[in-house]
Amino acid sequence: MRCSLKAAIMAIMIMFGLNAQAFAAPNSDGTIDCTSATDVQFVPSWGLVNVNADTYSRYIEQYIYWDSFSRMTWFINNLDSTFEPDAFFYNYNGTAYGNAPIGYWTSTLPSPYVDTQAFDSPNEKAVTIGSAQALLMNPQQLYYSVTRMTSGGGSSSWLKLSAQRGKQWPTGWLGTNYSFGCAQAANNVKTMPFNSPIRPTNRIFTAPSCARYWYNWQYYPSPYLYDC
Repeated sequence: MRCSLKAAIMAIMIMFGLNAQAFAAPNSDGTIDCTSATDVQFVPSWGLVNVNADTYSRYIEQYIYWDSFSRMTWFINNLDSTFEPDAFFYNYNGTAYGNAPIGYWTSTLPSPYVDTQAFDSPNEKAVTIGSAQALLMNPQQLYYSVTRMTSGGGSSSWLKLSAQRGKQWPTGWLGTNYSFGCAQAANNVKTMPFNSPIRPTNRIFTAPSCARYWYNWQYYPSPYLYDC
């Protein structure tokens, strides 16, 4: 970027009271600097995950829901906000049930995209559909995503769900290659950790399976996990 152009952009930012962070490039680890947030300003209030298989492939479905605007404060305050309800299959022993998104996928999230695995550990690879325009999500609306995936090395495995807030970069560019997770806490909040007991029997969640979670909502401890 030429110095004169950069100076002009900085002048516009000062004129409109914009933070220089809005133009900061991503970090080398694939994260980006963001304003801080608490977990109850972006983590869904409720969610459901269903992992299964049919004659074509294995697949993962997710439903997510925020009960109020206060639970979406960070998205509302950041026009370039993105969101990913990440799903990671346990592969530390090489027996993950799911490996990578492939083929058919769909989502009711605003400006959805299939998340990249470029910065993921081989032990935990995300199979995720994200939203490139989290600002457009609404409370008390149920969002749905599903994607087919390649099979991992096992017939079953643990699964971890986490909520990741992020930003577009460059601002206004949408899609897989332009969404970066925030470097600052709180982020990557676990809504279903690996090796989680699921009520009412306290069985350990092992894909393929289905479970629901509540996160700091309706007086449930967090996360509160229950069978479908």
